[in-house]
Amino acid sequence: MGKVSAYFMAQLKRAWKLLPAQLAADLLICVCAGVLVYLLVAQAAIDAGGARYRIGMVGDLSDSYLGFGIAALQEMDDSRFMIELVGMSEEEAEDALARGDLYAVMRVPDDLMESVVSGANDSLITYTPAEGQKGLGTMVMGEITEIASTLVTSSQSAIFAMQQVLFDQGRDSEAARATDRLNLSLINLVLSRSGFSEVEILGYADGLSMELYYFCSAFLLFLLFSGLLNCGFFARRSAALSQFLKAKGVGAFWQILGEYLAYLCLVLMGFFCLSLPAAYLLEREWIGIPEWEGMGAYPFWGFLRILFPVILMFAALQFFLFEAAEGIVNGILLQFLCGAGMGYLAGYFYPAAFFPKRMQAVGGRLPAGVAARYVEEGLFGKVSASVLAAVFAYLAVFFALTVFVRRRRMGREPL
Repeated sequence: MGKVSAYFMAQLKRAWKLLPAQLAADLLICVCAGVLVYLLVAQAAIDAGGARYRIGMVGDLSDSYLGFGIAALQEMDDSRFMIELVGMSEEEAEDALARGDLYAVMRVPDDLMESVVSGANDSLITYTPAEGQKGLGTMVMGEITEIASTLVTSSQSAIFAMQQVLFDQGRDSEAARATDRLNLSLINLVLSRSGFSEVEILGYADGLSMELYYFCSAFLLFLLFSGLLNCGFFARRSAALSQFLKAKGVGAFWQILGEYLAYLCLVLMGFFCLSLPAAYLLEREWIGIPEWEGMGAYPFWGFLRILFPVILMFAALQFFLFEAAEGIVNGILLQFLCGAGMGYLAGYFYPAAFFPKRMQAVGGRLPAGVAARYVEEGLFGKVSASVLAAVFAYLAVFFALTVFVRRRRMGREPL
């Protein structure tokens, strides 16, 4: 056991000498990954903000009923998150439409409300989209306009029918109160229509926000590719040294254990040092994550504890790939191919929920997919025994395969 400890300490000294260069490489990669994540989140935020269509309304909007309807849409209806109605003159609308500041223009005829009240319904609102916007959005907005028109005319017809029934029965005094009640019922029906459906958001791991999803993906991707940054640890290895250690009583298992623990320390030291800037940014709230809002860096330290089994598994995977490859160059290439392939299928680059079911099934069973599922469940505080067992099963398999490869190599290459 003393020889094993001495070998581990020797490997740990090698790891310590490699730490400054590894930190420099890690810092460069983290800066690039941080910029990429920032651009992805910023672009998504822009897209989310841009999804609120700005529509100019031209015409006489002074009518109390029409003004109330527009105010209700902008203040109470769910459509306010998607549509912004802006009153303006014809000249202002034309200029804004030409500049691209408006998605479309709706022209309200001056006699619209008189037409509705009289029951003629012969004055139509015209909808003019901007050039270049004639696509799916235009079709959707056209359908919304048609639905609104149908709703107005149907509501008006219902009110007129109800009034006529009361007048025919000689209950004229009840007409005003009944009209108000029916109007309120129709308004409540419109405003509560979102309760008739449920919106399902795909792609962000069973409810994680976009910011937290990409934040976790960036850390997992960094861990998955950390073998490329620490490739110096696997340089200048030879079967002769392994056989010499075996002759001194340090077998393949103990060799791999000592090297793996030293390599794990290298990964952990680099990972912890580079986690400090992330914690600082979160504490200052320069990184916005909705689930952690107002809590500073406290949730981040819990997130790091969640990652520890994943670090163990990924370190064992990288150790096995370098051990299985012939030469450091082949090891680097194998690390990159496996990391990029598994990271893509597991949803590190793009949400896996958008992939076909078969791809999701394959990606979810790979080590990277198991790691993503484990972290996701850990963030919700409900890690299942099956996922945790899968993480440690992969760890054991990779370690056992590394020992097997080392023994085969020691056996076929004489001292």
